[in-house]
Amino acid sequence: MKEKYSKIKGMVTQREIDKKIIDEMYKDGFLYAKFGEYFRRSHGYKIFKVPISADFVCPNWDGRISKEGCIFCPDFAKQFSHESLRRVMHKNLKEQIKEQILYHKSVGAGEKFLVYCAFGTETYASLDKLKAVYDQVLDHEDVVGLSIGTRPDCLPDEVLDLLEGYVDQGYEVWLEIGQQSCHYHTCEMVNRGHGFAELIDVMRRIRGRGILVSVFIILGLPYETPNEMIENARILSALGVDAIKIYPLLVMKRTRLLNYYNSGKYRPLSKLEYLSLVADFLENLSPYILIQRISKDAGVEEKVAPKWNTHRFLIGPEIEKILMLRGSRQGSKFKLGLDVEELKPLIRDTRMADLP
Repeated sequence: MKEKYSKIKGMVTQREIDKKIIDEMYKDGFLYAKFGEYFRRSHGYKIFKVPISADFVCPNWDGRISKEGCIFCPDFAKQFSHESLRRVMHKNLKEQIKEQILYHKSVGAGEKFLVYCAFGTETYASLDKLKAVYDQVLDHEDVVGLSIGTRPDCLPDEVLDLLEGYVDQGYEVWLEIGQQSCHYHTCEMVNRGHGFAELIDVMRRIRGRGILVSVFIILGLPYETPNEMIENARILSALGVDAIKIYPLLVMKRTRLLNYYNSGKYRPLSKLEYLSLVADFLENLSPYILIQRISKDAGVEEKVAPKWNTHRFLIGPEIEKILMLRGSRQGSKFKLGLDVEELKPLIRDTRMADLP
């Protein structure tokens, strides 16, 4: 069993989520387990995640699975990039990392950094290329780990072995897995090219490696009911993921979803619907899953719908207000099955009257 914390370059890195720290956050009045606050408390220094682009593609675009991609995804998701990354994303990898870290240090964002390999599927390449990219990303004195954007169907054991090797060296390694929904009919409708079984499988194979997992979930996907969206929270809790990113479905230019929207076949969630659903989602989620994002704010300039402002700095406080009005918080309704104390029938069965 790996230690909960380790050190690389003299800085604390994470191997396992510390529930005691999350409990302290709730005692201090937090209504959900904010990723940034948890990092500040657990690492003992200010850490920031900087995105870079390593020119990976996606099997759902290049023809291995599909040539169309997901119905909501334009151009390997590069439209969703942060403004700071757009300045450098066409430079070589070493320059991207150097400039990103210099910029975010200059604005006081962090002392040390996780590098977020984003856009395309960042484990979809030969092992030699993956190692070359990851080694180069980690070859900076202020980088303490990796955060890798990927899909649940692109994580064979050999890739997990490679990543576990970095954990053994003391680096912090996160996998950011785009699942979007745990319901097969939804995955099929949006052309994900995988279902839920792949996520179950990778979560089983990742246990004990010291690799942390964050999962993307989108609320408002076509034909998914509110109860199904909330069931996603319960399923991910049962799987034991470490963190989650929650987004509203955005209708972007140059996507098939835009065609559905223009023809009236898709209606995005209203702001009130989204706020209420996120509050419901959090209430039914394990209190120990970190919330890395609660809405979408990067790369939304080409957003067609919804018309309301989805920036997380605006949405987060409104969700907290709803939770406060309800008198609830993350995990307040989370429960899977009956407790042992509840295994007492409410209606007495006289046939069992003589049994203890």
